[in-house]
Amino acid sequence: MKTKSLLLAIAVFFISFNVFSQLTFSVSPGLNINGAQFGYKVNSKIIPCFGFQYLNGKGNFKETGKEYDYDLNIIQEYSEKGVVSASIYIPNIGIKYFFKQVNKVNAYFLLNVSKPFISGKSKYDGEDDPIIDEDYKKMGFWGADLGFGMEYFFDDNFSLGGEFGIRHYRLFLLNEYENNIFNPNTGGPEAVTIKQTYNFSLTPTYSKIALNFYF
Repeated sequence: MKTKSLLLAIAVFFISFNVFSQLTFSVSPGLNINGAQFGYKVNSKIIPCFGFQYLNGKGNFKETGKEYDYDLNIIQEYSEKGVVSASIYIPNIGIKYFFKQVNKVNAYFLLNVSKPFISGKSKYDGEDDPIIDEDYKKMGFWGADLGFGMEYFFDDNFSLGGEFGIRHYRLFLLNEYENNIFNPNTGGPEAVTIKQTYNFSLTPTYSKIALNFYF
């Protein structure tokens, strides 16, 4: 009897859980770069889209003090300063797929691929640093977003959406230079090419709240 009562209680619990439970989804602002995205609604489920983001950074340093001048044989004051600036342009293309609709809420998956471009300058005591400028040109940058979100449609032309996902960026730098090494076979110097490869990756999560307009 007790076993039947326990089974009945468990059954009632799971039935009530299925009847009254709801799937919930919420997002909150985090570390994100503001941007805009444009899309074309092919049908009720698929929206190809493209977007653009921009990021700019700048840093500088200044050093002052005293040093000994060997030519003049005196101690004199000196100052040095440098400026480094960089801009990142991030165009992206992607696709949004609506897979579930409940009343006015549409759930979707989003896949984006981006190709950031980096440009920058470096100056030391007012003169351009050609080495740093060349390094910017040797950099390669790729990124991708995979997200899940929901949009609440107030009407056919406007919705409020929330999205959460994971973002991956990969930066690589290829560099090569000439160097002289000693060759024991010839007993003299030999010119060789040194190749360097640097790889960096960053994979943060992201969240965003968006106002969506459909025309």
